[in-house]
Amino acid sequence: MLSRSVLQEGMTKKQRKRDDYIYAQSRLNKLLNKEEEIFCIIRHVSKSGMRRHISFFIIDKQSNQPLFIDNLISDYLDYRPNKTYTGLVVNGCGMDMAFSVVHHLQEQMKHSKNTNFLNYDFRHRII
Repeated sequence: MLSRSVLQEGMTKKQRKRDDYIYAQSRLNKLLNKEEEIFCIIRHVSKSGMRRHISFFIIDKQSNQPLFIDNLISDYLDYRPNKTYTGLVVNGCGMDMAFSVVHHLQEQMKHSKNTNFLNYDFRHRII
């Protein structure tokens, strides 16, 4: 079986981004239940407090191990992955930014035609 990077070799950047979006959507659809608890780790906060680097993971039910979903959220919601820290770069302040990302994911999946459920109710927990 060929890897995704080999299959994407002749694609334009826009086509690659669309392919990553579709892959992330299908993978998240398989991983996340209707009432999933998503754990968040705030890895870094900028001096100004306007930017955070946050990692997201779920607990895999079969192996009881953490399963990081940062790359899937990045491709699905168009958040930028961080270069130095593990996680996503989330801009903003004045509210719980981990909640903001989880809520954005929940709403995006609710309005998608390619997901299993119509009403997602994700919970988040900051570790």
